[in-house]
Amino acid sequence: MIITQNGRFIDQEIKIDFPIKIRRREYHEPGPIFKSHWHEEFMIFYIKQGQAIMHCNSKAIPVGAEDLIVMNSNDIHYAENLGSHPFIEYYIIVNFSFLFSEQEDLCQKKYMEPLMQERIRFQNQIENDSEIVQQVKELIHEYQQQKNGYELLIKAGLYRILVLLMRRHSAPTTDVKETHRQYNTLYQLRPVLKYVDQHYTQKITLTELASMSNMSRHHFCRLFKSITGKPPIEYVNHLRINAAIKLLREGHLNISEIALTVGFNDSNYFSRLFKKYKNCSPTSIQKRE
Repeated sequence: MIITQNGRFIDQEIKIDFPIKIRRREYHEPGPIFKSHWHEEFMIFYIKQGQAIMHCNSKAIPVGAEDLIVMNSNDIHYAENLGSHPFIEYYIIVNFSFLFSEQEDLCQKKYMEPLMQERIRFQNQIENDSEIVQQVKELIHEYQQQKNGYELLIKAGLYRILVLLMRRHSAPTTDVKETHRQYNTLYQLRPVLKYVDQHYTQKITLTELASMSNMSRHHFCRLFKSITGKPPIEYVNHLRINAAIKLLREGHLNISEIALTVGFNDSNYFSRLFKKYKNCSPTSIQKRE
């Protein structure tokens, strides 16, 4: 896996001749599951167990067992595990080129090209659709078993899932100018998100982040929140608090040391902020362990 300087995720395990990957992931600690990133591939998350928050662009989506989340191409997303119980998910990541044919036909022109060009997009949260959930489970089963012909069944299953998504869960499309504007916004902010994810334990100022994007502070704050769902400083504090949870559970440092390690100079402020975000004190996390 590679995350480039502008936050793009590149999965080196996806093969050119069969560009789809299905994996199971399990998390036992509360806090970040994966950091903010984006990719050109289409992605489906199936939640097997536990509770989490999936953040997609400006939306925070609570998820639990049997839920489905779809990530369109270029959606910026990250996730956090909410509980101390195991969180188990499966994800399917696929390059739409997998579904193209060498001969240009009606299906390709009417459906696949608009999907590749993001003129067809889907809702991120797929609710109350047991048929799609079942189809996703069958894809996972076929990929795991890898019996003779499983590649054909997976390809056919993906076509069926896309049709069901188009019929029931299409998202409103924007005009070309609006799509271009949104892409430019993402392009400007991706280096900032990457920088924050790598330097959140250090002093970060709003002026510094705005200058990285060549924007005024006001304009930067507005666009940043439209993408992440949080103002810049709150986003930084959010990363720090999640990092603190891991250190608290390890039990090697005291509260003041942890506050300094994750980027807070004032341990009292850290404790107040921790309680605001997590509805419990840092000390209670340590005692639990």
